[in-house]
Amino acid sequence: MHIPFAAVRTARRSRRGRRALTGAALALTAALALAACGDSGPEKDASGRTKVTVRTDVFYTGAVLPLIVGVEKGIYTKHGLNVTLNPGKGSATTLQTVANGSDDIGYADAGALVQAVGKHMPVKMVAGMVQKSPLAVFARKDSGITGAKDLAGKTAGFTAGSAPETVFPAFAKATGLDPDSVKLNKVDVPTRDSLFVQGKTQFTFGLLNVTEPNMKVKCKCDLTVLGYADSGLDVLSSGIVTSKKFADGDAGTLRKFLAATAEAVQTTNADTDAAVESFFRFVKTTSLSKEVVKQQWLASAKLLTTDRTKGQPFGCTSADDWKSTIRVMEQYGGVDPGKITPADAASNAFLSGCSDAFGGK
Repeated sequence: MHIPFAAVRTARRSRRGRRALTGAALALTAALALAACGDSGPEKDASGRTKVTVRTDVFYTGAVLPLIVGVEKGIYTKHGLNVTLNPGKGSATTLQTVANGSDDIGYADAGALVQAVGKHMPVKMVAGMVQKSPLAVFARKDSGITGAKDLAGKTAGFTAGSAPETVFPAFAKATGLDPDSVKLNKVDVPTRDSLFVQGKTQFTFGLLNVTEPNMKVKCKCDLTVLGYADSGLDVLSSGIVTSKKFADGDAGTLRKFLAATAEAVQTTNADTDAAVESFFRFVKTTSLSKEVVKQQWLASAKLLTTDRTKGQPFGCTSADDWKSTIRVMEQYGGVDPGKITPADAASNAFLSGCSDAFGGK
């Protein structure tokens, strides 16, 4: 049967048209699917503020008072953020929840962070907070312990992964103490402190800005304090950490959070008594007294910078401080030598006015 050429041409055009429409529809469908599966940006609340989850290193103390003030006084809200703040169970755990995205931002120990980076965990410290080392050993003044060598033969509770315990071998070496001469019982932090208060151990580990103010009240005793920094150990303490994914994907949110935190630090310093009242409005259950929380922050405020970062804006850290911290963790924290640089562990890129721009994103 003969089919006219015009009819053939019309049929071909019709088929081409259907194919073009089908292709366009498929492309549109694929684009919509990618948009649905891709990054839709940071989550917002009903008022358009960006939601951010933050976790501290341990239970709430005066060391993180500005974070609580930032939430309770609406400083983060003013910066367009809806911050949910939760207590942690140790720096190592906080770093894990930040790395896996369960939390956006954390407050954690620098030494623990170096260990985490050494295990290829994608985390960085983006602002130092309590920078100068508060690591210390505490003993009762009537114990006969006046120096590190007096710890030989004595007993203490030991919490694996806790910063003072991790760096203790370095402290022992620096002071001429044989670390094997000390008797250590593995316990958690609350039990460690409780054993000391009850007189069942002769010394305990802790932090000058957290443990000392609280311990003075709990044990009702005068303390001998052996600070690690006094023995020449040059290690950073704690700061704001986040994951590489959050830093890359939500850099604007991170900058807002750090700017708001800097303002919260200023607010806390300007009226510490009011900040303490904020603490007790926010924290519903705590064994700490108002005076202890106040003293914890006043001690922390003296440690906000190191000698290398003195006079710089909030949060700026120094590459040399990180080099020293990394070196100690290589010697005593199980970190492979030469594998980590300061830029691997930290960044000043999300802060303003830092003189040391060692850290990229």
